[in-house]
Amino acid sequence: MATPSLGTLEAWMQAVVMHPEGAEAGLRSQPARRFIAPAARDPSAVVLPSKQLNSLERLEIYAHMYYARLVEVMEGEYPTVRQVLGPSAFSAACRGYIARHPSRSRLLNGLSASFPDFLARTLPRTHRHRLAVDIARIERAMEDVFDAPASTPMTAAEFAAVADRTRLWTNPALVLLKLRYPANTFMNALRRGGRPRIPRPRATRVIVFRRGFQVLRRDQEPEQFRLLQALVAGQPLAAAVRASIGRRAGSAERVAQRLRGWFAEWAGAHLFVR
Repeated sequence: MATPSLGTLEAWMQAVVMHPEGAEAGLRSQPARRFIAPAARDPSAVVLPSKQLNSLERLEIYAHMYYARLVEVMEGEYPTVRQVLGPSAFSAACRGYIARHPSRSRLLNGLSASFPDFLARTLPRTHRHRLAVDIARIERAMEDVFDAPASTPMTAAEFAAVADRTRLWTNPALVLLKLRYPANTFMNALRRGGRPRIPRPRATRVIVFRRGFQVLRRDQEPEQFRLLQALVAGQPLAAAVRASIGRRAGSAERVAQRLRGWFAEWAGAHLFVR
């Protein structure tokens, strides 16, 4: 066998160790055979045995660690999903996801970007599993918000001077989520050490944001959420309020009181920036 180039060796090794069924299946796979066909019959032509392990066993170590390391990363990103599904089911879901969405970057922060959608497609349709999907959306948003660029929040004086036709700029470290289950409430109960029951469906609206270096999440009222959506979409302040507050919202005084409360909450959360 002619000596393969370094690039060919790297591509072959990747095809072998990233195969979802292990190194032995990877050796026989079409991608690996395309790079170094003789290794399918005799991997020692590429990887020498050691005193304790044959060539296939040495490759299996790398194949096992590839998936084990990436599953470990996802365990850190989705701790509550793991708690709800259980360690075994969570690990199986991660391995299935990685097999279909292998890492394409030297960075790991984007590895699990599509994991919530994957769970929505593949998990059973029970309340527990649907809740896990919503929790995954929150925990993914927490990762995205943590990595979002920094910004300078508006001061109280700047906020007080905002005119009706002003467009407010929202913090790039902000994600708005419409969910089918009260996932944020469930997560809070777990964090406090409780053992909450799996809830029944109830539409909820959650914001995930970063204030300084702290990632936070909060439930929002429906009209409060609609107003924030309109502001994120770029509507001027007065137009956003008109589009978001329903006719049954109460008296003008009641509406003004609610708006003051919402904007005070958002300003304290640094949701609006210069």
